[in-house]
Amino acid sequence: MRALGSSRRHLRVPHSEVVASTGSARISVVWQLPKVVHEFGVDLNDLLEAAGVRKDIFDDRENLIPYPALGRLLFESEKWTNCEHIVLLISQHTRLADLGLAGQVALCAESAGEGLQRLVDYFNLHSSATTVSVITSGQFARLVYAIAAHGMTSTRQLQLGAMVVGYNSLQDLFGETWLPTVITVASRPPANLRPAQKFFRAPLRFDSDESAVVFERRWLDQPLPPLDPLVRQQVESAARAQRAAILSDLPSTVRRVLRRQLIIGDCSMDQVAAMLGIHRRTLDRHLQQHGVQYGELLESVKHDVARQLLRDTTLQVQQVAEALHFSSAANFATAFRCWAGMTPSEYRRQTR
Repeated sequence: MRALGSSRRHLRVPHSEVVASTGSARISVVWQLPKVVHEFGVDLNDLLEAAGVRKDIFDDRENLIPYPALGRLLFESEKWTNCEHIVLLISQHTRLADLGLAGQVALCAESAGEGLQRLVDYFNLHSSATTVSVITSGQFARLVYAIAAHGMTSTRQLQLGAMVVGYNSLQDLFGETWLPTVITVASRPPANLRPAQKFFRAPLRFDSDESAVVFERRWLDQPLPPLDPLVRQQVESAARAQRAAILSDLPSTVRRVLRRQLIIGDCSMDQVAAMLGIHRRTLDRHLQQHGVQYGELLESVKHDVARQLLRDTTLQVQQVAEALHFSSAANFATAFRCWAGMTPSEYRRQTR
């Protein structure tokens, strides 16, 4: 039987989990940041003040940090240390169990594939600002990370950091002999690729339209060591209770689902309602009670993704249009002008 004290991280059931607010993540994902910046001679309090982050954020691993603030913290960390790959140093020791109940419930599975699907289903227990998806095609599969939070600025450090954590999480499920097929990152490449290449030990493709870890599909069949049934029951019960509480914020939940669906190109209201286990009319009625329309949420998500790709990558406008499933670059440009009051090219020039 797999017990708490194994080579894997401890499965811990918190006595009380804080329900993640919209656009936040647990600080545990960058728990090594104070130690890493200290090694560069940076004072943590000064760094937190510069990033506009509260001074006690690292007092508890369960503390939540707004996702825009996390982005600023990583940006300032890079600036203060003058280390372009600082996020790699910060995230390289973050494992699956560090994702709280989302990671713990994944480790309760019987197979790697089941564990990965559980991570997808419960990821909002760790972050209400992002989503992860598993997409299979032929002999390959990919774990895709996407930001659903509204109004983000630079996401370059977040994109690379997420791939580091995704790599480590998959290794926890697949075993230490596993290696990815390719890593794609939705941001411009750093000037020095060597640290990232050394860590991932796989081909790296920056300036992609998505951040993903691609791997051979056969690894999904990898069995996981058995776990004590009582531990599994405790973890799964806690995860279900927290997930029910978080899903009560319907607009945020729909926004995360839409960000995942945009990856595969099916954002129909019928499909999203089916994923939530309700009828389309029920979804529409509940959104109206929150003063939100489905079409407005979808347009907001598309706008945020468009801005991120234009700002953080060198993808051509046509490629951004294709990533958002527009029929042509002209139609995308028309939509973007309605969203931002300027053309995609004008927006890119202003944000560089």
